[in-house]
Amino acid sequence: MSTYPYFRIKEDIKKRILEGEWLGDTRLPSSRDFAEAYKSSVNTVEKAIKELCEEGMLRRDKRRGTYIENGVVSPMGQSRSGLIAASVVGIDNPLWASALRGIQDVLQLRGFHLLSYSDDRDLDKLESLIKGAVAKRVDGVILSPIYDHNHDERNQRLYELLKNNGIKVIFLDRYMYNSDIPFVTSDNAAGAYQLTKLLIDKGHRRILFIRNSDLSTFNERLLGVKQAFLDSGITFDPELDVLLPTQSENFADEFEAYSSTLASLIAESGCTAIFSANDQLAEAAIAALDKLNLRIPEHISLVTYDALNLNLKLKLDITGVNQPFYDMGRTAALQLMNLLEGKEHLSVLGQICKGELNLGSSIGKVPQAALK
Repeated sequence: MSTYPYFRIKEDIKKRILEGEWLGDTRLPSSRDFAEAYKSSVNTVEKAIKELCEEGMLRRDKRRGTYIENGVVSPMGQSRSGLIAASVVGIDNPLWASALRGIQDVLQLRGFHLLSYSDDRDLDKLESLIKGAVAKRVDGVILSPIYDHNHDERNQRLYELLKNNGIKVIFLDRYMYNSDIPFVTSDNAAGAYQLTKLLIDKGHRRILFIRNSDLSTFNERLLGVKQAFLDSGITFDPELDVLLPTQSENFADEFEAYSSTLASLIAESGCTAIFSANDQLAEAAIAALDKLNLRIPEHISLVTYDALNLNLKLKLDITGVNQPFYDMGRTAALQLMNLLEGKEHLSVLGQICKGELNLGSSIGKVPQAALK
């Protein structure tokens, strides 16, 4: 190794860059400041910086100063910004706010800073988030894939953008099919199994399962429903699986039309209970039952996932499963830290956190009229 003073300065600056001491858009100290810090001459520092520029590590702007060259990453392929971006359905949503707290608690201990965003299940907002994360050269991103009926390929293109920029990704709450991106979710099948058994034990056999897409979480919950029927020695009628698609995952703009269509399906099905795949679908089911003048649980029983949000919003006491969002957020952050620290061998493709059953008052016995 060379013993020239400029070489030692050059190697030290390079080491500090790769360790993430300066961000790409932050101006480095001046040559005079470096010279004072290294107790060297300005000419010696200038020689070190010139060679780093020639090697593609730095770039000089005659008017603005010296900066890290765009695209410079650590030996492990990490952008060393110390920033993690996380996208949630809504920062003011109690469930997702708890996920952010779980993420934040892990990041603080590891010296990372959290950039939190709200995508409102809107793919345009998610795309803006991801492009912003790339521009800020974040180290990693935690987010949920968003379902959009008209843009199935768009999600994949966005994740390729992150991958191509060396940004690590962890999915939260659900995952993409045919993807090798690690994810953290809740025990969807087990929770759905519990809810279905509660209904079956009350005599329900015509349980309508309502979903609006083929999300991984919805399919896992459907699997739990079917397993509960199987273990109870009852045949699950495939017609009870109602996939009523919406244009976007958040179907607020379609809510009125959706609940009207759902009301017709409920009336035709002869169901005595409804299992909604999430809280927004449960709200649509409640609106549909209102149109039919059916009361819960006197005329029909209702269970749902993410009951907490629904009950807080509508001041109800619906039976359901609450996902452990704090634990899910914390687990996702730990997974991401493993990837950033080069500990892929400690990462699991899919990790599952245990949900909590909320025993509300929305399950009743099968009405006598339905038994005739």
